[in-house]
Amino acid sequence: MAITTAQSPFSAFVETSVVTELLNESVYITCGVPIIMSDGITLMADIYYPAFSSKLPGSALPVILERTPYDRTIQRFQGFGIAAAKAGYVFVIQDVRGRGASEGSFHMMTNHPDEGMDGIETWNWIIAQSWCNGRLGTVGGSFSSANQHALALHHPVGLLAQVQRDSGTNYRQRMFRYHGAFNVGVVLPWAIEHGLQSPEARENPKVHAALSAMRNSSAQWPAKLPLRRGDSPLALAPTYEDVYFTMLEAADDTDYWHNPTVRLEGRWDEYPTDVAILMTSGWFAHHANANLDKFKEFRRRSKQPIQLIIGPWVHSPAMLEATYAGEAEFGPSAAEQGPINNAWLAWLDRFVKEDDNGVDIGPALRYFVMGLGDGHITTEGRIFHGGEWRAAEQWPIPGTRVTPFYLHGDGRLAMERPAIDAASLSYRFDPEDPCPGIGASSLQSETFPAFVLPGPRDQRCRPTLAACRGSDRPLNEREDVLTFQTEPLKEACEVTGPLVVRLHVSSSAPDTDFTAKLIDIYPPDDIHPEGVALLLSEGILRMRYRDNRATGELIEPGREYAVSVELNPTSNVFKAGHRIRLDISSASFPEYDVNPNTGEPLGAHTHTQVADQTIFVDGLRASHIVLPLQPTTDQGVTT
Repeated sequence: MAITTAQSPFSAFVETSVVTELLNESVYITCGVPIIMSDGITLMADIYYPAFSSKLPGSALPVILERTPYDRTIQRFQGFGIAAAKAGYVFVIQDVRGRGASEGSFHMMTNHPDEGMDGIETWNWIIAQSWCNGRLGTVGGSFSSANQHALALHHPVGLLAQVQRDSGTNYRQRMFRYHGAFNVGVVLPWAIEHGLQSPEARENPKVHAALSAMRNSSAQWPAKLPLRRGDSPLALAPTYEDVYFTMLEAADDTDYWHNPTVRLEGRWDEYPTDVAILMTSGWFAHHANANLDKFKEFRRRSKQPIQLIIGPWVHSPAMLEATYAGEAEFGPSAAEQGPINNAWLAWLDRFVKEDDNGVDIGPALRYFVMGLGDGHITTEGRIFHGGEWRAAEQWPIPGTRVTPFYLHGDGRLAMERPAIDAASLSYRFDPEDPCPGIGASSLQSETFPAFVLPGPRDQRCRPTLAACRGSDRPLNEREDVLTFQTEPLKEACEVTGPLVVRLHVSSSAPDTDFTAKLIDIYPPDDIHPEGVALLLSEGILRMRYRDNRATGELIEPGREYAVSVELNPTSNVFKAGHRIRLDISSASFPEYDVNPNTGEPLGAHTHTQVADQTIFVDGLRASHIVLPLQPTTDQGVTT
C-alpha cells in the first residue's frame, strides 16, 4: 500500500516525490530520501519506522544507522529494517557515495576523503530530525562495519552502541595485501560482482552481459592471471577495474592505506570510550586477527561493555546463523548465538533503549572450539567436525601454554628441538606451476565456486579447479610442498589462540613467498579410507615485506633470513589418533597472486623465474610453529 508523502508521519523532511509504503501492518518505509553532503553530493537512504508512530505526532524514537556499498534495497537490509521498526526504532540505511542510487564517485573505502566524513554529515542530519530522540546506534558488516570505525572517530553526539560484523583494523597488512601478497581471491570476485551494479552495467546491457559472462566463467580466471589493465570486461566498468588494480599495485604502505576507514590500527586512543560494542567474526574469516585485536584494544580503554563472538564461520552475512563452513559441519550448536537480527537488536535494546535485558552480563568473549565431532559424513557430504561454545574474559585465553613445535628433517613436527647438525630441506618453486590453494580464509562465495573455495577443506586437488590442472592428488604429494606432522596423538590436544610460524629460510630469488598451513589429520578408517587433511588456518609472507616492512626491500639471494608467517587464529581440538600437520610452500593460488620471483614492481612483472627455496631445521636455526596449547591437553603429543 503506497501513501503520499503528505500522509507520512515523517513527511516534514522529504521531498514530495518521495514515496512512503506500508510494508505490513506495523512498518512503514520511506524510500529514496536525499541527504545532501557539504560538497553538494546527494546520498540516498531508505528509512524504516514503526507504523504506531503515525498515531503519535511529534513522537521521537531511537535511531539505527547503516551505511552500505552493497545496495540498500536488498532483502537482508529490508529484513533487518522491518525487525528494527517492529522493535520501536527508526532504521536509516544509506548507499555510500558512488554506490546504489547515491551520487558521486566510488573509491574503495576511501571516499570523501574517508567514509567518516559522509558518515558524520549523515549523522548530523539525522540528529536534527524531529523523529530522532538523540539516542542512536550503528550496525553493519565488512565494509559497513569499517564505516562504523570511521564514523566513530568523529565522536558523533548520541552514539551509544555499535554492532560490528567482521571488519579489519589494517586492510593492507591483513586483507588486501596480506603481509605483502595480493588477495586476489577477495578482490577480483568483489570487483566483478560490484561492477555488475555499476552505472555502466545498469545503463548498457552489453556491459552487463560482458561482466556477467566474466562472473560465470570463474573456473577460467586462474589461466588468465595476472590481469592487465584493459584486458578484461572489468575495463567496461572503470571504477571497479581501478579497485582491482589499485589493490594490486599499492603494495607499499603509502598514504592510501592510512585512510581512517582502512586503518583503525594506531587510532585506538581516538576511539570513543563511551560506546558499547558487539563484534562478530569467524575462525575462517579474513578479519579474525583484527577482531581479536579490537577486542583487546577496546577493552583496555572502554568504559562500556565490549563483547566478541567468534565462531566456526567464514566472512559472510550468515555469521551467527551458519552451522558449517567449507567441507566441515559443526552442528546446530554453532548457530546458538543467532538469529542475527535478534542478537543485534538485543545489544541495541540494552544500550540505546536502556532495556535491562542482561546481554551485558554475559562473558566478554564467546568462542567456538572446533573438532569435537565424530567425523561422520553428513547427508550434505560434509565431515562432522563438531565443537562447542566456551567463554573467556581475555585473549589469549588465560593459562595458555605457548609451545613451539619444531620442524624436523625427517618430516616430524615435535616439541623436541632438532639436532644441531640436522640437514636443511629444499624445494623448487616455479611460478608457472604454483601450489593451488584449497580452502581459505576468504569470502563465503558459492557465487564463484570454481575460483577460491572458502573455509576448511581436505587438502586434495579437485580436477574442477583450474589451478589443479586436472589433478586430484593430495597437495602434500607435490614436490614444492614440505609436510611436517606429529605422531598420532595419544590423547586429545586443544589448540586455542594466535598462530605464528617462525622460519629460517633462504632463496635463490630476490623476492619470493612462503606459505604455512595448519591441518587436522583424520586417520584412515571405514569412513575416510584415505584419511582427511582438514585445513584449519593458513598464512603467507612476501619476502620483500618481511618484518612488517612499510616499503618493499628485496632479499639477497642465498642469504639466510629469520621470518614470521602469521596465520589466522584458531580453536580446535585435535582428537586422539589424529595428527597435527604443518605444510610449507610458496604459493596458495589463486587465493593470492603468484610471486614471479624476479623482484620487479608488483603487478608489472615481465617474466618469472624458478626459485630454489631452503628451510633450515637444525638446532641453531630451528624453524617451528608456535601452538597455544590449553592446560592438560599437551600430554597427547609424542615428542
